[in-house]
Amino acid sequence: MSVALVIPAGGVGSRFNHHTKKQFYLIDNKPIIYWTVKRMLAAYPFDELVIGCASSDRELLTSELSSLLHNITIGFADSGKERSDTVYNCLQQVRSDYVAIHDSVRPFVATDVVVNTINMARSCGASICGLYVRDTVKKIDNNIILNTLSRDNLFLAHTPQVFKTSVLMKALDFVSANKIIITDDAFACESMGIDVQVVLSNYENIKITYLQDLDTISILKDRFF
Repeated sequence: MSVALVIPAGGVGSRFNHHTKKQFYLIDNKPIIYWTVKRMLAAYPFDELVIGCASSDRELLTSELSSLLHNITIGFADSGKERSDTVYNCLQQVRSDYVAIHDSVRPFVATDVVVNTINMARSCGASICGLYVRDTVKKIDNNIILNTLSRDNLFLAHTPQVFKTSVLMKALDFVSANKIIITDDAFACESMGIDVQVVLSNYENIKITYLQDLDTISILKDRFF
């Protein structure tokens, strides 16, 4: 069964606090999104690649990613107001049976995580990777602890998140029609009552969010790039 890779890359990275969008921040003279796409294409033989971005970024992305696109076609979709809107726009172009959604700034995902998440989705229709919570979790208000939460059923969601394409389309239609704000694609499926299976991610599979995360990049890049 065919699998598409979708990269939502329309964010401005406000928490990154830099004049450059974080997905275009240069690491070894290449933008972070280049390393992310390279890692994903090395992990799995995807049938197509669709990137959701501002129209003004398409020329730059085409130039930067051209050296990676030997056996795969690339398509672009307009970024939307919310990340879910960007993903939905990308899905309009996807022709594959399954779709793997991956953050543009997660360049350190392990190959087995990508493969395991895809295989799980093929068996059940929807799957994400992530990690069980290790630390004690406190609920706070105005910097005061209200109570301590049980870690037993808490799971930190990563990407890739993989779905049967038709299932994710229906779920995104559902949350849009019901004006439900979602923070990841699995949330859309959950809102519609669709079971989403989880598999373990790797601890290095961080989402670059703050400038301080660049210190982690310098440590991990030789292992993953």
